[in-house]
Amino acid sequence: MILKKQTVAIIRSNYSTHGGIEKVTLNCMEGLLSAGVKLTLLTYPGQNWPISHKNLKIISLGISRGNRFIQALLFNRAVNKYLSANHFDIILSLDKMSQFTHLRAGGTHKSFLKTKNENSNAIERIFRKTSFFHSYVLYLEKQGFSNPRLKKIWCISNLVKDDICKDYAVDKDKIQIIPGGIDWKKIGEIFEKRYETAQELSVKHNISLEKNYLLFLGSGFSRKGLDTGIRGLHSLPDSYDLIVVGKGSQQNYAKLALDLGLSERIHFLGAQENGWKYASLCKALILPSHYEPFGLAAAEAQAMGLPVLVSNKTGYVDCLSVNQNGVILQDPVNDENIKKSFKKLLYLIENPKMTAKQIRNSVKHLDNEFILKKAIQDFMEVQLVR
Repeated sequence: MILKKQTVAIIRSNYSTHGGIEKVTLNCMEGLLSAGVKLTLLTYPGQNWPISHKNLKIISLGISRGNRFIQALLFNRAVNKYLSANHFDIILSLDKMSQFTHLRAGGTHKSFLKTKNENSNAIERIFRKTSFFHSYVLYLEKQGFSNPRLKKIWCISNLVKDDICKDYAVDKDKIQIIPGGIDWKKIGEIFEKRYETAQELSVKHNISLEKNYLLFLGSGFSRKGLDTGIRGLHSLPDSYDLIVVGKGSQQNYAKLALDLGLSERIHFLGAQENGWKYASLCKALILPSHYEPFGLAAAEAQAMGLPVLVSNKTGYVDCLSVNQNGVILQDPVNDENIKKSFKKLLYLIENPKMTAKQIRNSVKHLDNEFILKKAIQDFMEVQLVR
């Protein structure tokens, strides 16, 4: 199969080995390059993108260090200048920018700030309100959604679509929902040997296999609701512990655990490569986020055969079969609702409605290969011809 000749620019400022959006960027790049598209990546200087190809040009723009407001300002200006001097059939942005034809939207900054402010003290709210960075990102977001070149918006969930339609006057016909994708094959290899993997990880971290574990997976503990997870653990039997895999400050959560008498039942393991492997140790995953555009950790845990608990502020609710392979924590997030939801999860663990294999198969449609094909053919309208 070959592609009609098209030129594509992809905008992604930075690269991180642990970043989900970077994985999406790489998948799109690899899919387009393997099909013969001439591709240009616009990014910060000094980014070690693990990809090279004769049809790939990587252009470094702006600055990669320093004040984040200045970084965002200079990058947007440099990108716009480059786009003015070079023609592209498709300009796909994975950042907040003012110019593009296609946007992969992972939620609006406006909704993100609203959620952050609802869970912050007065000083933090004042800081955000007077922040040049946040003001500029909101400006970029508004400019981007109203830019005349905009053709399509790729939303990763109905939550994101609803936020965009609520916060900005966007033509709904331009919006297409394509959920986040998972490495179905790679996760499947570990799923098939999950008991051996559990043994290896228990030795590595000196964790007893006699306990029942819940998994909290992800960096950004505050937004992802680790405090809610700890409070939920308090309502479960002493035989249940919580494994926390991800990057973040532990201090406030360790204190909360101490206050609730849970210090011995919470295990902070830090950031780990392929953190979804830790599902092999666990009975379920919890992701009670205050705001989560999709919730890739939940998808990966389900591909490992686990039931999940997510908040109704998590885009992954689109993919969940309630009380079959998961539970939804509803607003308001108070002690009563937390306890109720965690009790439902406990019942689902101890009285499963689906086997691990059935839970895994319920997310087969999130296979990266399928998602990538939809992104290239349906969303970007890059036509595959025989």
